[in-house]
Amino acid sequence: MTDIHMLFCFDDRIRLGAGVTMLSLLDAAAEDTVYHVHVFHPGLPDPVRAGIESLYTGTRHNVIFHEIRPDRFDGAPRNSGSWTEIVYFRLLASEVLADLDRVIYCDVDVFFLKDMQPYWALDLDGHDWAGVAAEGNSPDNLTHKYFPENTNDAIFNSAFMVMNLPRLRAQGAVQRYFDVIEQVGDRLKFFDLDVVNIASDSILRLPFDTMVLEDIYELDDVTQSRDWAYLQSVYSVADLEAARDDPAIIHFAGRRGKPWQRQAVPAYYREVQARLPGVLQKTTFRDWRKKWIGAKGRRRYPMRSAL
Repeated sequence: MTDIHMLFCFDDRIRLGAGVTMLSLLDAAAEDTVYHVHVFHPGLPDPVRAGIESLYTGTRHNVIFHEIRPDRFDGAPRNSGSWTEIVYFRLLASEVLADLDRVIYCDVDVFFLKDMQPYWALDLDGHDWAGVAAEGNSPDNLTHKYFPENTNDAIFNSAFMVMNLPRLRAQGAVQRYFDVIEQVGDRLKFFDLDVVNIASDSILRLPFDTMVLEDIYELDDVTQSRDWAYLQSVYSVADLEAARDDPAIIHFAGRRGKPWQRQAVPAYYREVQARLPGVLQKTTFRDWRKKWIGAKGRRRYPMRSAL
């Protein structure tokens, strides 16, 4: 059996997305994989914790909760919407998971299609973490902000990180992250993404099929995606088409919005959502507002004829 440690960070507002993410992970598990799922949270109501635990009941997998004090990130830039202090919780992985050598972090706006064993087995020697390149790193960036302090050739997506925890501890990564937050401050645009890219000068690049943006996954012509404008700085059309046709993870980031905030939800997502306990299917007023108001301004794009 292969024991794999996963990390998710979320609060009560994202319970539905987290539930689908975790259940899809278990659905895609190989027969010899055992997932130990760590949840960093600022305090979850008991019914929500029970609902999450029920996903693992009767399986070979398990979930471990770690409550993080939000005031650890007092003064760090954030907004009043989705990007609260929780986006920074992943920065504490090497500290909180002190007995682990590695962990796979993933956002909870994703859908797993493959087992994570290939990523668990990566050779991370000499690298802080492994991730997927999002855009070239230059003053001409279209989407991600350029920071002179970032010496990497590309800007990496922080939504999926295979973390080399011993190396991060040896280099004092947690303090480095806080130093970057203090030094860069109001210049941060994508918060945690900016921080981990600036603070890490050795990131192992993973192929795009590791985590495919939904807009790429859904389109016959990948160049029709709004994401193509910046993705072409690091990928060819052939790269994106190959990844689209065989993704490990689908990432619901970009103009389509989150599945739980839409009127039209992909069938594969609905199927997993329907299997969640009722307590995990609740959404917030903000979710409903985006679903019914935001949908009015969402234009339709040509979809793939066969998925």
